[in-house]
Amino acid sequence: MDLDSDLLIAITAAMVNIIMSLVVPPLLKTSTFPFSTQIKKNYTCNREIIMISSMLTIIFVYISLKITPWMRSNVFSNIAKLGN
Repeated sequence: MDLDSDLLIAITAAMVNIIMSLVVPPLLKTSTFPFSTQIKKNYTCNREIIMISSMLTIIFVYISLKITPWMRSNVFSNIAKLGN
């Protein structure tokens, strides 16, 4: 089965999202940065939405990668025409 490269990139982005969501808060446990307590509180309150966040990451990254060629060919060329 051949996966679409855009889908593979989107899945990788979701995995990075999950890893960062699970690794960063424990690393900040002994941190004395002023914003570290806010990050820890946010993580404990929103721990259950990590999977939803990852699914949204897959959707948004995939759609972004799919519309990029169209944006380059249509929108940016039209913007360049405005300058002439």
